Amino acid sequence: MNSDNVLERASWLLESSGDAGIITGLDGTIEYVNPAFEALTGYARQQALGRTPAILKSGQQSAEFYRALWGRLHAGQEFHGVLVNRHRDGGLFHEEKTIRPLFGPDGSVRHYMSSGRDVSLRIAAQEKLRYDATHDGLTDLPNRTLYLDRLQQALAHAARSGERLAVALIDLNGFKAINDSHGHDAGDAALHATAQRLKRCLRQSDTAARLGGDEFALLLHGADDIERVMGAVMQACGEPFGREGGERIPLSVSAGVSCCPDDGQTASALLRRADEAMYCAKRSGGDRSRWAVAQPSLDAPAAAPRLAGAPSGLELLERELPVLRRVLKAGETIYRAGDKFRDIHVLRVGICKLSGYCAEGREDLITILFKGDWLGFDGLADGRHRYTAVAADVCEVLTVSYEALLRAGARNPALLAQMHSAISRQNARERDAVLSMHALPADGRVAAFLCRWADELEQCGLRSDQITLPTTRAEIGGHIGLRLESVSRAMTNLEREQLIRFGPRSRRDIEIPNLLALRTYVNRLTEAAR
Repeated sequence: MNSDNVLERASWLLESSGDAGIITGLDGTIEYVNPAFEALTGYARQQALGRTPAILKSGQQSAEFYRALWGRLHAGQEFHGVLVNRHRDGGLFHEEKTIRPLFGPDGSVRHYMSSGRDVSLRIAAQEKLRYDATHDGLTDLPNRTLYLDRLQQALAHAARSGERLAVALIDLNGFKAINDSHGHDAGDAALHATAQRLKRCLRQSDTAARLGGDEFALLLHGADDIERVMGAVMQACGEPFGREGGERIPLSVSAGVSCCPDDGQTASALLRRADEAMYCAKRSGGDRSRWAVAQPSLDAPAAAPRLAGAPSGLELLERELPVLRRVLKAGETIYRAGDKFRDIHVLRVGICKLSGYCAEGREDLITILFKGDWLGFDGLADGRHRYTAVAADVCEVLTVSYEALLRAGARNPALLAQMHSAISRQNARERDAVLSMHALPADGRVAAFLCRWADELEQCGLRSDQITLPTTRAEIGGHIGLRLESVSRAMTNLEREQLIRFGPRSRRDIEIPNLLALRTYVNRLTEAAR
């Protein structure tokens, strides 16, 4: 088949396709577009022929992204991904695109064929879900989950750089009285007014969040500006707020501030000290806005941290809904890619693996889920699951209808808040893992993957001397982007360093004899990579 026949055959396949199709020469010049391309991009066929796909560039992808894309194509490999492209009228859209080399009879690449579809609505839905999981619906401030995530990141940065930071907890004074005297609409208006005033007092690098109820929190980078910021907060939040109809209602707040490293170097310590200081400010009495800093010792006993005590997502789920409880053996399937989306599942005990097919047709490990994680949301956008969920060991899974979950959430918003928090934690965990492993050598990437998994199991209550990870070299390599040979060499090196060992029954079972030693090894490589 000569080059003309290759082009003719490919264009025939694309002509009636519902996906936007392009065929280019080796230099990227467009030689064919199908009607779906014209409809999606706004470019008529004659306007596109002879030009390059750069007419769709939005500037949202970097030069490095395109170099990697062309590197795969020049190597004869397929590319699959989501691009932000620009319509002829200037509007942006997300296109899920696959680009394949077309080979001639001699095995050489003759053309490139791409097909793509508009997934803007799906991306928007996913972004909204991610945003809703990390922001308060009433005030649009970051919620407790996002605040704690940013605080943990700030503390990690402070430990490396020596930067000082401050944490403030803020309560509205007499909030119950506002609700009782003026109605819950007035209470909502007070919360909204406080949120807007806090944002106006902060720098772009700082964070204001609503933790729940009438409690807010601040994260201030650099502790040298506390007096100015808190003075502005007290003044702004001490002004009456208005309601429709012109009514003005008095407002004031009490706040407590703690600093890192003086008052603690962990999130729990800083929040506890800020909470103590806030109650000290409240006890000073009066209706004016007041704030206090954490002291080495307080006259009154320390108040319990206000961030504790809320029921867990599992408790709320079992309390509010009829759930199906299942016990699965290792290897049993929770759902498969392509199954119709109906249910949400929560992992009550055990470990679950989520896997999907990559562009090369190989099944790769997508992520690992642990006790308390929610799964099934991969089917929300298209109505069918994109991945396959399989028990990695003995698992106990709670299953609930998604529609029933939404109805229960309407009755009890705390249930949906717990779900959003769980999803946010999972997203943050995956994001942090990708960022932390990106610059490491092969040994470090494998060690970081195993260390993260072991850390999660230890947090689930397993003793560090009992941690066994049921996984394969192929799964590890697919997840962290290494060839099988590289993973094998890395694991041999880790075994030689006595950081891992293989179980007596199978080399699929990886044991961590000393989790602290493995963490130290990963931290050392991470520092060297910076």
